[in-house]
Amino acid sequence: MLPSIEELRKMRKSLGISQKELAKISGVSQSYIARLEKGEINPAYDKIRKIFEYLNTSGNRAKDIDIRADLIMTKNVITCEMNDSIISALNKMREKGFSQLPVVTTDKRVIGTITEADINDMLIKGTSIESLKHLTVRKVMGNILPQLDKQSPISMIYPLLKYSNAVLILDGTELKGIITKADILKAVETYG
Repeated sequence: MLPSIEELRKMRKSLGISQKELAKISGVSQSYIARLEKGEINPAYDKIRKIFEYLNTSGNRAKDIDIRADLIMTKNVITCEMNDSIISALNKMREKGFSQLPVVTTDKRVIGTITEADINDMLIKGTSIESLKHLTVRKVMGNILPQLDKQSPISMIYPLLKYSNAVLILDGTELKGIITKADILKAVETYG
């Protein structure tokens, strides 16, 4: 017996699979999946079976590579402090090839994030490069990146990376690493 439409929707969401991706694999339109999940249409058995098989296979694949965050994270996280100059933070990003940096206090507690996009937005809005030299990270930083414990399975990280550029990995309150989409792809290649 196949699961209900509601159970299929929950499976899709828990696996971090978009309606668009599911539609493409199932050979239907994204609007079909949306209408199906809303209960607006009565689907054919073969379409539901195909959707279920894909979700089930995806779930099994994710479980097969469900290793701990501390095994795939990038260690030695490059950070900046809230009183650093924006130019200093930007130089760190360029030197290391990062698009964002966690912002920490002097006792290494994470309090925010600064991104290249934040700085570019300031320039686009008319802030001069000369003005940037006098501003601190505190004036530009955004919200803290999502945080998980180092023992967390990577299946918990997939959904977070849909809405965030990275996930910070902690041991208690101590920052131990960072995971980006590139780290997930490496894990799939290595362990998948």
